[in-house]
Amino acid sequence: MSAQGDLRPIIIKRKKKGGGDGHHGGAWKVTYADFVTAMMAFFMLMWLLNATTEKQRKGIAFKRCEATPTKRSIMKLNT
Repeated sequence: MSAQGDLRPIIIKRKKKGGGDGHHGGAWKVTYADFVTAMMAFFMLMWLLNATTEKQRKGIAFKRCEATPTKRSIMKLNT
């Protein structure tokens, strides 16, 4: 073999780093859904405060306090 026959061309293979562009994420959708849910709850609260009388609100607050377990109510259940 001659000297020129031994020389091979240099081949450089470049690997494409990709695959990150296929999915653009969806985390913003979860955040947006949480925000919309919180806003809906807020506006429902504002609507209920406007739609009820003072007497009805006090009754709702009393029922809520009765339903909340306290140490005293738990002690009564245990005896």
